[in-house]
Amino acid sequence: MIKATGITAEYNPLHNGHVYQIEKAREITDCDVIAVAMSGDFVQRGEPAILDKWTRCGLALDAGADIVVEIPALFCLGNSAQYASASVRVLEALGCDNIAFGSESGDIDILRRTAERLLSNRDEIDKRIKECISKGLSWPAAREQAYRSLRTAADSGSLEKEISVLSDPNDILALEYLMNMRKAQPVCIKRKGAGYHEGLKASAGFQSAGAIRDALRNGMDTDELADGIPGSTLKALKESRLVFSDEMSELLRYAAMSTPAEMIERCPSAGEGLGNRLKNAALDHNTWEGIVKAAKSKRYTYTRISRLCAQLILGIDRDHHGYSAPEYIRVLGFNEKGREMLSRSKSGGNCDLPILTNINKEAQGLTDEARSMLELDVHAADIYNLVSGRDNSYSDHIMTPVIK
Repeated sequence: MIKATGITAEYNPLHNGHVYQIEKAREITDCDVIAVAMSGDFVQRGEPAILDKWTRCGLALDAGADIVVEIPALFCLGNSAQYASASVRVLEALGCDNIAFGSESGDIDILRRTAERLLSNRDEIDKRIKECISKGLSWPAAREQAYRSLRTAADSGSLEKEISVLSDPNDILALEYLMNMRKAQPVCIKRKGAGYHEGLKASAGFQSAGAIRDALRNGMDTDELADGIPGSTLKALKESRLVFSDEMSELLRYAAMSTPAEMIERCPSAGEGLGNRLKNAALDHNTWEGIVKAAKSKRYTYTRISRLCAQLILGIDRDHHGYSAPEYIRVLGFNEKGREMLSRSKSGGNCDLPILTNINKEAQGLTDEARSMLELDVHAADIYNLVSGRDNSYSDHIMTPVIK
């Protein structure tokens, strides 16, 4: 029997902290296989990935992963709860015994306790979040206030620690993983090096992905990042066409200008008048960054607006794209250990989702909902290829899994 540990990742781009997480997860769980559920060409922040999904899959395999599968685009552009639940569903269906995740706090007890309280008080918290949002608070601020309001003086000893894991990016996802796990056991790995929002640090072995992207966006020579990324990532960044959100500015402006506000309102991240707000921002600003910043406010976070922009470009409509759960496991790449896991998952009958390695042959056997979900993945890749200047040879209908 193969013992597998799952990791959810974006690798945007893959850096030394990611390599550390893979190595630590293997060490802690003593597993045979590391399975990665990875975002595709669009990431959860609502932006195109800096490198395409096939390149990032190859980097993950070079860094120690054994199999990489794609989280459907529908969920990559959802909120943290939708993204995390989708990745857990895929990893558990694949047969992962453990799911490892990074954490700012590194405190599994605090994370468990907070996740349990969020689950057991979900209805009341949701009610209070709506009340707070109606008063102009953003969703993150509303959830913190709602959570605080449920605590009494008698059980407030660890409140501030619990509040901190409600606001730190990796801890927020960790809570969602914990609330969605049904079979796998959690493995909490304390984040090492620069924090999510920290800028680039000179000669640091561990940089944040955001700092690396910002440095590249601002024209830093790739060689100056060598201390913080593996050699394979350095090579890919040098040889690949890097994609940043501002390169989609014209697509965004066209989509916003040509789409009626009431149709924009049907995007999952819209509502509450954001359709008109986004249209006005697109008329007044020429860049993705400028449009998003003009549309955001205290109530509407940058990330929510950015996801809305990507949803609009890809035509994601809440009436036709329901956030239920992934309907398949799309394989992006594997090595020999990963191949063995795939073979056992397919032949053993334990996997309750279809496993796709050749979408041209296997799509016909999917349900209508699954085909629609897969078509969105292909469409997202087509749009990404359009922006990055790639021809049709990079279509998802032509690309095959990366094999190491």
